[in-house]
Amino acid sequence: MDKKGIKFLNVSNNLITGKLSLPISAIIMIVSLTLLPGCGTILKDVSSSGEATDVKLLKTQPLPVYYDFEDISIPPELTLDKEGSFIYETSKFKTGILVFKGRIDVSSLVVFFHENMKKNNWVFINSFKYKSYILNFQKEDKSCLITLYDRAFNTIVEVRVGPLHGKVETPK
Repeated sequence: MDKKGIKFLNVSNNLITGKLSLPISAIIMIVSLTLLPGCGTILKDVSSSGEATDVKLLKTQPLPVYYDFEDISIPPELTLDKEGSFIYETSKFKTGILVFKGRIDVSSLVVFFHENMKKNNWVFINSFKYKSYILNFQKEDKSCLITLYDRAFNTIVEVRVGPLHGKVETPK
């Protein structure tokens, strides 16, 4: 073997054992990080028709946040406005208004609340839309009114929860 072959062999042995010099390690890391993001478009999935289609890599979604009401989840992109919020609690019930601010598309918030309120066993009653969005939900002993305001620079979400007197019927 010539000297170049031996040097290459030493580099590959060092790569396996982790004994690379700092410049070589840095180059390998930069090349790896540069090439990895492109892997998402390389992946293919074969559909039932036999054609290859691009597979989208799933991003993990941040989990919803629960504040004072353990059965109402809020998107993590929203921030609680403590100045505009208040909670009143007795030994029998908890009521109040939670106000949140952030910048989220209102239509995606409507979808979020429909999906997550259902997961938390709330029954959708009705909604109003256009100037603002109002979503009404109920449970066996309480009601929740969610109002969504789309402002120029942010979105405001008001969550109002109160006791309910009467029976909730599940839509058929």
